[in-house]
Amino acid sequence: LKSIKGTYDYFPNEKRVYSFVNQIGKSVSELYGYEEISTPIIEPFELFNRSVGEYSDIVMKEMFTFKDLSGQAICLRPEGTAGVIRAIINEGSTTSTSPTQKYYYSGPMFRYERPQKGRQRQFEQFGAELIGDSHPRSDVEIIDMAYHFIEKLGIPSDQFHLKINSLGDKNSIKTYSDALTEFYQGKIDKLSPDSIKRLQRGNALRILDSKDKGDIEINKDAPLLQNYLSDSCKQRFKSVLEGLDNLGIKYQIDNGLVRGLDYYRHTIFEIIILKDNLAILGGGRYDGLANNIGYKHNEILPSIGWASGIDRILIYINQDIIPKKSNPIGIVIGNQIFSDSAMSLCSRLRKNGFYTVLPTFKLDEENMTKQLKKISKFNPNFVVIFGEDEMKSNSVCIKNMNERTQE
Repeated sequence: LKSIKGTYDYFPNEKRVYSFVNQIGKSVSELYGYEEISTPIIEPFELFNRSVGEYSDIVMKEMFTFKDLSGQAICLRPEGTAGVIRAIINEGSTTSTSPTQKYYYSGPMFRYERPQKGRQRQFEQFGAELIGDSHPRSDVEIIDMAYHFIEKLGIPSDQFHLKINSLGDKNSIKTYSDALTEFYQGKIDKLSPDSIKRLQRGNALRILDSKDKGDIEINKDAPLLQNYLSDSCKQRFKSVLEGLDNLGIKYQIDNGLVRGLDYYRHTIFEIIILKDNLAILGGGRYDGLANNIGYKHNEILPSIGWASGIDRILIYINQDIIPKKSNPIGIVIGNQIFSDSAMSLCSRLRKNGFYTVLPTFKLDEENMTKQLKKISKFNPNFVVIFGEDEMKSNSVCIKNMNERTQE
């Protein structure tokens, strides 16, 4: 049997890189005061139907859904934000006046997409969420954190850039969506089939994100979002940009950036690899999300976050900064008589924190020459040899593999 399409088996060298990226994310997050949170891989289907959007591509086309034995609709999580907010609501103590909460998470997500470069059906994601602060400077902080994360991965600053936009508040989005709908109605005979469906479902904003060549041409003449923002929304976005300027973070305002999830409001952003025009990180503010999924307080719970697909990160990460596996101490046994002594030494070394390799227990099949050849693949600094000569003198031989000396 083969693995399911869009999924992969990751062996030690690949997992080592994954672990490194996660460790960078963890260390950067904790510098900003974030703590780790973990939520289930399976969630109620209704969670994403309410949060991501009933007519979003994720819900309509990309979710792995099924019913459990009780008949409840279940899905494999397609993203991490909704689960974090659900967990906070379930915990029950959070209100808009609670202290700001900062969480980071990592783990597998699932989307039924066509597998391609940097995009699989099961993919690892690292993300961060800042909950309970509506000030524009909280947007600046989390963007700074995202930028810091990418820099720490060794991706040169001239190879990526930050794209940013503001969707405005709920009223601004509604006004703009109405203007887009009217615009696209006049172009309906030229739209792609998918975009026609989006228009019919009242989801004109998603057409701006279309990758269809014909849609892209039409979008060049589409109304600009910035012309539909209220004065307060424009001022808020201006404050965010000034904060980024103050930190020396370069950005490009992209009026066509809308992101693919319905819960976003105000600031949205992506970090793009320039040569491939591929997003490796994206996020934004989602102040209305909690209310959509059961937040009972008569108030908005302000929140903002970002997430990065590790599978895409691996394409561009600077491999030179990934720590090499440490060199072990090797153990070679020349005679079965020494097995117990060799095992005892291995155990003592390991319990004292030394990485130790014993290449074989099949001493009747592999002589010392074969053992040394096998152990050389681990690049040991030292090899302890239990040989015939050592047996006679009740000693061992320690071979320094770097200096090619032994004693």
